[in-house]
Amino acid sequence: LVFGDLAWVPFTYSLPAKYLVEHDPHLPTLTITCILGLYLLGFYIFRAANGQKDRFRRDPEAMSHLTYLQTKRGTKLLTSGWWGRARKINYTGDWIMGLT
Repeated sequence: LVFGDLAWVPFTYSLPAKYLVEHDPHLPTLTITCILGLYLLGFYIFRAANGQKDRFRRDPEAMSHLTYLQTKRGTKLLTSGWWGRARKINYTGDWIMGLT
């Protein structure tokens, strides 16, 4: 997960930007700023959601403000925080980054 978060995701999602640098479409500064802001929003959602889930799995007591359901398998399913907003909220961040 760490390798993917720190190496794979930034590498693959930066490829379109590399293409645009080599083939300048002459975008206005405001458009470029909006695209960058949207990308950063997606990256924030992706990292924050994965970080919250990771902290909860490592030390549920430290994340006691989060609610969860006990599953039949014995695992805990987060029902608040980032994971209370959507079942796979980290993919929303991925999708936003891919869109930009």
